[in-house]
Amino acid sequence: MTRQLELIDTLLADGREEFTFDDARAALGVSTPATANALRQLAAKGLVDRLTRGHYAIRPLGSLGTSAATESLSLAVGGAFGGKDHRIAYLSALSELGLVSHPVRTVYIACTQQVRFTTVSKRPLRSIVERPETIHLEAEPVGGSWRSNLERALFESALRLDLTGGVERLAEALAAGSRDADPKRITRLAKAFGARGRASERRLASLAHALNLPLSVDPVVAKRQPVIRLDTRDDRVEWTDARYRVAWNSTVDELQAIVGN
Repeated sequence: MTRQLELIDTLLADGREEFTFDDARAALGVSTPATANALRQLAAKGLVDRLTRGHYAIRPLGSLGTSAATESLSLAVGGAFGGKDHRIAYLSALSELGLVSHPVRTVYIACTQQVRFTTVSKRPLRSIVERPETIHLEAEPVGGSWRSNLERALFESALRLDLTGGVERLAEALAAGSRDADPKRITRLAKAFGARGRASERRLASLAHALNLPLSVDPVVAKRQPVIRLDTRDDRVEWTDARYRVAWNSTVDELQAIVGN
C-alpha cells in the first residue's frame, strides 16, 4: 500500500487530480497487471475514483467513500473527456449553476466526437455530438473541463427541452437565472444557431414575458411567422402567445405555480 500512496502523493505534488492508467503504470514502474491491481485496491480503499475506462481521479480528502464526481463534476468530466473538445451542458449545466432544485444524476455532455463509454464516475452519461464551431461558444473553463455559462445553459435548454427535463425545469431555471442573464448574449447565440436558435430565443422571450421574469429578450416576430411549440415533444396546446407566436403545452398558471410568481 505504501507504493500506491506514493503514487497519489506524486500526482498531487505535480498538481494532478486526475490521471490515466498509463500515468499510473509509468509512476509505479510495474507491469500492466500489477498497475491494474494497485488501482483496484486504491479504489476499494476509497482513495481514487474510476471515471471511465483508463481514467481516474483522486478523491478529495475528507470525502472518502463518496464519488469524486459528487465533489467536482468538472474534475470527473475533465478526466473522462481529456483531449476532446467538450462542454458540461443542458441539465447538468443548469444543475452546476444552481438553477434547478432537484438533484441531477445523469451527466449531460456536448462533445465534438462520439464516445464509447456510457458512465462518468458511476453516473449515467448522455453525450451529444456538437459542431466544433459552437462547442465553446458562450462556455467557460471550470476546473479541468468546460461548462455552458448562464446564457448558454438557458439558451440550449430552450433549444433542446428533451435534454433539459421539460418545460417545468426550464421555467424553474429561467426564474432562478433571468435576473443575471445578459440578453445580448442570448441574441448572439440565436444568430449563431440560425432558425433553430431564433426559435429558442422566442421560447425564452415568451416564458419570461408571460411569467413576468426580468429577462429583456424581445425578438421581433412578424404575424406571418409560423407558430412554434414551447415543447416540440407535446402536441397539446393550452395557450398561444400571440406576441412571440409560441404555442404552450402548459397553462401560464401551471408554470407560475412552479416559479412562484
